[in-house]
Amino acid sequence: MNPDEIKKYFEKNLPPQQVDWKPWAKITDIQKFLNACYITIANFKSNIETCPGWWHLKEFYSDML
Repeated sequence: MNPDEIKKYFEKNLPPQQVDWKPWAKITDIQKFLNACYITIANFKSNIETCPGWWHLKEFYSDML
């Protein structure tokens, strides 16, 4: 999937507002987390595969399935 497909997925399938995602990562505002990922990806000027926002978004998406 690409970032736009994942964004559309989350728009239709809203995750819970708060998620204990990893033992070291509790997300208290999912929309802010997702928006930060989208903005980071949009502003990243190199290969998307090296973008930290893309890594986080892909991993979060796969964990929420």
